Amino acid sequence: MAILQNDIIYFILTDRFYGVNNLGFNNKIDKKNPFKYHGGNFEGIIEKIPYLKKLGITALWITPVYLQIDLKNIDGYHGYWALDFNSINPSLYIDSGNYPKGSKKYMKDLVDELHKNGIKVILDMVVNHTGYSHPSLTGAENPTPIKSSWFNTPNLSCEQDEIEGQLASLPDLDLDLPDVCDYHIQSIIDWIKETGIDAIRMDTVKHIERDFWNYFKTQVKGLYPDVNLIGEVLVYDVNLLSIYQKNWAFDELFDFPLQQAIREVFVEDRPMTQFVSPMNSGSGILEYDKMYTNHNRLVTLLDNHDLSARFFTYILDKQQNDYDKACKILKLALTFLFTIRGIPQIYYGTEVGLEGHHDPDNRRDFPWELFSSKYLVKEEFKHQKEIFELSCLLINLRKTINALHSGMFVNLYVDNFILVYLRYIENEVVIIAFHNGWNDMPNEIEIHIESNSNIPLRIKNLLRNKTLKSVLNKEKCIIQNGIFKIKLLNKTAQIFNY
Repeated sequence: MAILQNDIIYFILTDRFYGVNNLGFNNKIDKKNPFKYHGGNFEGIIEKIPYLKKLGITALWITPVYLQIDLKNIDGYHGYWALDFNSINPSLYIDSGNYPKGSKKYMKDLVDELHKNGIKVILDMVVNHTGYSHPSLTGAENPTPIKSSWFNTPNLSCEQDEIEGQLASLPDLDLDLPDVCDYHIQSIIDWIKETGIDAIRMDTVKHIERDFWNYFKTQVKGLYPDVNLIGEVLVYDVNLLSIYQKNWAFDELFDFPLQQAIREVFVEDRPMTQFVSPMNSGSGILEYDKMYTNHNRLVTLLDNHDLSARFFTYILDKQQNDYDKACKILKLALTFLFTIRGIPQIYYGTEVGLEGHHDPDNRRDFPWELFSSKYLVKEEFKHQKEIFELSCLLINLRKTINALHSGMFVNLYVDNFILVYLRYIENEVVIIAFHNGWNDMPNEIEIHIESNSNIPLRIKNLLRNKTLKSVLNKEKCIIQNGIFKIKLLNKTAQIFNY
């Protein structure tokens, strides 16, 4: 099942989400140490499927599952330090004895359960590097065909050479070599064939030799055209990011330029004109969408495991730990995330305002203590409850209102504090309004529909003399003579439809 525009992606670090008691691995679990395994596993994900369905997500992205190289004081709990790219780490499954150790069938069981419950699976993959001190380089027993000649020059940093240099000193594989490319392509094909995953999230894309993508789009996309390739290209320049969609056939890319704009506007109180400019003069980040092959296939996000502090903590730091103010800002940002173009991704815990500063603190265990047995946030957790309930509502709206995931975007009004836009498809029209200021709007402003040259006449006719209702609080918006008036409280948003 391909990843579509009406999907909502939920990203978890498997080790930090939830674990079912794994007797064969318990001696390595140390939940008090943020650098060690915490015990999350496939069985834990399966047990929490009812929560995923309660939240309403449609696709689950999990971190890499490879057999890891653990260091003396730091474990590869996150999955990015591969020893063997074709074997599953023992931390992630309970060895039933039914399959060989490390078998991909353990992953297939997880995928099958998620598919039964209508949830697609995105598997995180790495081709750029191995874990530290890979045995192919040290002379230790090597369970893989990886050879010492498969690596780029050691002791060259990625600051010196973005592609052939080592990222965080990790041994960098030379993907200019046909043997290295062939090894990874065969590995990827095997993961797809043996587990039934729906998509691949490819790690550290900008550090990978460009020829590798020709191997990928020829062979992997040739055999499995419906398995999406989602690229992590950690750049904030639209010109640089869009190249990967144009030249190397990435189905989706993470929209870090928009993520940066969301943070700057909603958290740092930059002007709303960073999103779209007055009179559509071209300077807003959304006005650069024409640079992409398809901007609707970008994966939008507030935060993830690589972006320093979690989004809610970043807000709290800016607001001197004022939870009331921080909650308002997070809810505003979530409303934007779920009403703008792209495919939204939630980092586990953001839906309840999970906190955390820089790595590894931004990878805390999921706070299951907040929830009742029916996966409702308990009354004593006021702010978390507000955030969670809005998240569930927005996810449901995103899935059920076609205009929110597949509709055209038209800017209706923008200034430093106010942004109002319209999204439409067929006979569905939604109007979304934001007030990002800290003071309530003193007066109503007029929003002109009839005179907006970017709105088709058919849509104007649909809206003529219509009364729209907010899905957030039932407030009404009456369009008369092609104009409606709006007045918002500080740091609030409205979503109007009919």
